[in-house]
Parts: sequence; C-alpha cells; structure tokens
Amino acid sequence: MKLVLVLLLIAFISLSIWYAKKKGVTARYETESKEILTDQDKPIDFGYKIVWIAVKTHNKIQLANILEIKNLTPSNWKSGIESAYKNSIFITPPIGEWTLAVGMGLPLGDTKQSIEKLEKLLNSLSTEFGEAHFFGTHRIVDYHNWMKSVNGTTKRIYAYVGESGENIKVYGELTTPEIGLHLFNSLSKEAKSDTYWEREDLDYADEELVMKIAESWSVNPTKLTERTDIKNELGVVAK
Repeated sequence: MKLVLVLLLIAFISLSIWYAKKKGVTARYETESKEILTDQDKPIDFGYKIVWIAVKTHNKIQLANILEIKNLTPSNWKSGIESAYKNSIFITPPIGEWTLAVGMGLPLGDTKQSIEKLEKLLNSLSTEFGEAHFFGTHRIVDYHNWMKSVNGTTKRIYAYVGESGENIKVYGELTTPEIGLHLFNSLSKEAKSDTYWEREDLDYADEELVMKIAESWSVNPTKLTERTDIKNELGVVAK
C-alpha cells in the first residue's frame, strides 16, 4: 500500500513539474509574441477581414491625435499588421501621398452608431488634411463598407451586410469605380417592392470591389508589396 502511495506521489510531482514548465514556456511565448518589433522590414499586404482609414497626410502624430489614440510605440510592418488584427491600431509609414491607420481598434462601421462615429471622425480628418476615407470588409458575414469625406464634408457612404441582406447606410453620388454598377440598396424606394429583390441585374458588394474602390480613391492595401513609393521608416502601434 505504501509503495502505491509513493508511486502516486512521484507521478503527481512529475506531472506538476511538467505543467509548470509548460506554463512557463507558454508565458514566455505570449510575452515574446506581444513584443513590438522595430527591425526595419518591407511593407506587408493586408485588406481582408479588417478595417482601415486612409488620410492624405504624412503626419502620423497629428493623425493619431485626431484619432484620439495614445501610448504610441514605434513598430515595423510585421508587428504593426499583426497588432492591427488583434484590436490595436497600426499607423503605417507614408504610402505616396497617403498614410493608413489600420486595425480592429478603429470603429468598425458595422452599425448605425458606428457609422455616425466614423462620419464625424472622417470629417474631422478631412477638415485637417483635405481628404479621408474609410474601408471595411469581412467575408464571413459579407460585410463591406466604403466612406469618403472631403474638406470636412461626407461625400459617399455605402455599407452593406450580406448576412442580413441589408444596407446600414447609403449616401451620396456614385464615385468612378461604382459608375455603371446597379448596387443593391435595401434602403431605396425601389426595395419596398417585392420585385426589386428578384432582379437579376443588381450588383452586390464584395471584398474585391472594396479593394478596387480603395485603389481608385487612395491606396489598395492588397498591393503594397508592388509599390515603390512607400517611405522606408517605422510606423506606430497604439494598443
């Protein structure tokens, strides 16, 4: 009986040591993975399952001030984009005339309240810098959004959630990439008729259309690695 108890005690101690080591390794890994890297690296493409703002400026600090984000940490592209997908915000190095703020820490634009918040934010940014855009896309819920503000005034909004088959908001005139499309609009007068929902000539937003519009208005983030006009400097991350 004593031998059995001793063997059980040894097994328990061994298991405890193994678990402690495992937790220690995991803790170190988590700490290291959260470290913001500052080694200079090359741009990284992004754009899918994310939201971002494009602003016509090179002033990252003033952009951060208007976005009301603090505790800025210098970051390379790798850490910046990884953080952006984890509820932080990454402000990129200048891309041509533009700078992007990307990340799930921004308003998502997927509700009426969030759209209102983004309108005010974009209008503040375009009042300061002349022009500001918002883009969002997530294929799982079929969410797609593009917004434009110029000189403090909202010019265009199209926000659509395919999962519910409804638009959150549609406002303004069609821009160049949209001309010729019959974009679905559940908020339109035509949508009150049952026949509207049966039309086969309607165009539905998808992530590729979001990128096409982003490229026309400012920057297509899925093509950053193809560009030669991105400043070789660090961006900043805000948790």
